[in-house]
Amino acid sequence: MTGPGRRPALRRWAALLVVVTSIVAPVVAWGGASGAAGTTTTYNPWVAGIGGTLTLGIDQAPTGCNPNSALGDTWADHLVLEAVLPSAFVVNPSDNSSYDSAVISQAEVQSTSPQRVVYTINPQAVWSDGKPITAADFIYAWQQQRGDADADGVPGGGSASTLGYRDVKSVKGSNHGRTVTVVFKTPFADWQSLFDDLLPAHVMEQAGWDPGCSTVDPAVDLSGGPFKIASVAADRIVLDRNPKWWGQAPYLDRLVIRVADGPAQLANWLTTDKVQAVLPTSYDQGFLQQVSGTPFQDSTTALSSTFLQLEFSTTSPVTGPVDVRQAVAHAVNRQALVNAVVGWASTSIVPGVSHLYAQSQSTYPNPKPAPLQIAGQAGATTTTTSPTPTPTQPFPLVDDPAKVAEYLAEADYVKQPDGSWELPDGTPLSIKLAVDQGDAWAAQSAALVTQQLQAAGIGVTDVLADSATAAGTDLAEGLADAALLPFTSSPYPSQALAWYTPLLGAPGHDGSQDWSNLDDQTVNNLLTKASQQLNPDTASPLYTQADQLLWTQMVALPLFTEPAAMAWSSYTAGLGLNPYGPNLLWFPEDWGLRVPPTSPDTVPGN
Repeated sequence: MTGPGRRPALRRWAALLVVVTSIVAPVVAWGGASGAAGTTTTYNPWVAGIGGTLTLGIDQAPTGCNPNSALGDTWADHLVLEAVLPSAFVVNPSDNSSYDSAVISQAEVQSTSPQRVVYTINPQAVWSDGKPITAADFIYAWQQQRGDADADGVPGGGSASTLGYRDVKSVKGSNHGRTVTVVFKTPFADWQSLFDDLLPAHVMEQAGWDPGCSTVDPAVDLSGGPFKIASVAADRIVLDRNPKWWGQAPYLDRLVIRVADGPAQLANWLTTDKVQAVLPTSYDQGFLQQVSGTPFQDSTTALSSTFLQLEFSTTSPVTGPVDVRQAVAHAVNRQALVNAVVGWASTSIVPGVSHLYAQSQSTYPNPKPAPLQIAGQAGATTTTTSPTPTPTQPFPLVDDPAKVAEYLAEADYVKQPDGSWELPDGTPLSIKLAVDQGDAWAAQSAALVTQQLQAAGIGVTDVLADSATAAGTDLAEGLADAALLPFTSSPYPSQALAWYTPLLGAPGHDGSQDWSNLDDQTVNNLLTKASQQLNPDTASPLYTQADQLLWTQMVALPLFTEPAAMAWSSYTAGLGLNPYGPNLLWFPEDWGLRVPPTSPDTVPGN
């Protein structure tokens, strides 16, 4: 049974139980009052007061006012607007999606041939200007994201992604706009991923799909959530309670989001009480030491939904031959990379075994324990023979010089006396490596990957980029032969169509992230067929087959799932890390400031 809030109550309270266990310390700060002889009075460790302001620190600023446009599709935009814009379905920390009961009263597949999905909009749902949320908002979202133009000239370009929307034949409203019927021209299993971060059609039709905003805008981003945008500055966004909100009332009156220049400043803000919670996009040991070494602060780490890969261009003169890609991959000691870059953050992180999923996901293949103990130093190697690849351990954890030599010989390279490799015409083997400097884990990995490749006789020239899109574009346009790129997964595996096929179009447009320029008919067919299977048990082996082909062709070498961290004051309540970082504010109604209860618990003294 789902209550009037935005999430199923059972999941909400389960999350709170986790938080309770981590914030017991402040009971001492508030004091245990002496009661009758032989008793000690203690306060409930989780009591949220009504009202007040909680300030959250992040280290990226929004870049646009439409998170579904190419310009606004950023981590910060999605995070800030999670508490503002309504979505048909939301993803919770358990890697599950469920419909947002404040927006959707019911959503179901009513037929499969053709696939027909019917949404019933909550009759209380309204925008913060008082206008109802209706089928018109769903229709507008589809028209702008379907990737083409119909008879009335509605454009479809400039979208963050057309995935799924391009499979829809029609979106129609009925029941005074409170019922939405979506009919698909081809099946799309991950239909729950659609109609995310809805925007008000009556505003967007005037402002345009991509208004050219440089940050979130209260005039465009009308609220259909518990908070509305009150003010926006370069380093501070203020969210106030939405007076038109019909769901569970938030504890807080106001949520302030401040933008820092990095994790060090976030840690300083938290320890000096300038903010009550911080969520860095990356962090180092200094950050964890500072936030965990201060009284009455709590911190937690977890595996995120983002994994790092060494992706190869399949059209580059250098890495176009699959033998060269395999040779470069076998020159990388992934276990040493994990030990040096992220091992200090979590001993559970293992070298990647999937091109489709992050290690934090339930769908991630269960890797077998490492067969070797690898030294923690950068560039450590071993002479032990690599085990035979298996579905759960598809590639060696360490470098294999013999395999490097075998594959390069197949590609006609000859090893020189100094250890370098050249073609018979004297052309040296050297790759241009694009590095996403905006991802700290990629930036830190670059030096060690470069060192390992150079030790194998492969030349490396770094090409620095300020974002994953910029690094991917360098790879797609021939300015690089390989790239260190992060990929953010979700419960919707159909996103692999955007990563490894050209079916969404040219890389960098309408959600296509096929930076490697891979266009393999078998991979295309497998991923397309998998995305159309409404039964996940039927889709799973198809995705597995596609992943195995990606290993065989070495389109990318998965390195590791990136860790995530969050820290907060113990005088707050309801906070906890969501591995899907932009979904941190998935249920801000439960965020609050702790106060002593009016009725303390009395327990026997010692």
